[in-house]
Amino acid sequence: MNRILLTLACLALPITAISTNVVPANAAATMTELGDLSPLIALASDTLGLINRGDMAAASARITSFESVWNADASALRALSNDKWGVIDDASDKAIAAVRTGNPVSAEATAAVTALIAALENPLAPVAAVGSATAVTDANGRPLPCEDMLAAVRAAVAASPPAAADQTRVDALQGKGIERCNADDDRRADDFFAQALTLLGK
Repeated sequence: MNRILLTLACLALPITAISTNVVPANAAATMTELGDLSPLIALASDTLGLINRGDMAAASARITSFESVWNADASALRALSNDKWGVIDDASDKAIAAVRTGNPVSAEATAAVTALIAALENPLAPVAAVGSATAVTDANGRPLPCEDMLAAVRAAVAASPPAAADQTRVDALQGKGIERCNADDDRRADDFFAQALTLLGK
């Protein structure tokens, strides 16, 4: 976890001016199987504070700093606990997308970043779905075959190509979904594909 702290230290100098939140008391002792996640909670909490102030440009910069720290240690964290890493990674993807979209909606960004903080504090707890109403399970609660979900995304794109502002997000979600599908992780793949379908209005 020293790499997280070191990466955070390297990022802190250029973004200090936009930090507006006091780190929550529970962040100081947030230890999980993934190690000390308090630096990440601090960045997410700062992002939430900036959203609450209505400063979406600064919030976007802050969530980008979070993304850099999280991605720097992705391989090491995933090796410690793939399941817990996955819960946080899902929440982080949704938060980053909600904050950095071309026309961010404050309520959606707030919900997504709040869910991210909750995942960081307790990666075993289920995280509420944000930004997707597409069904991803069958009648028995089993994940739908990710290949079917991917086919649905591709059909939706072919039928109605996304607006330029959404194209990058759709491509990123599709790429992440394919990665998880290739790893036989239908549950997470379906979630990414469902988010892409929501952006496509499906």
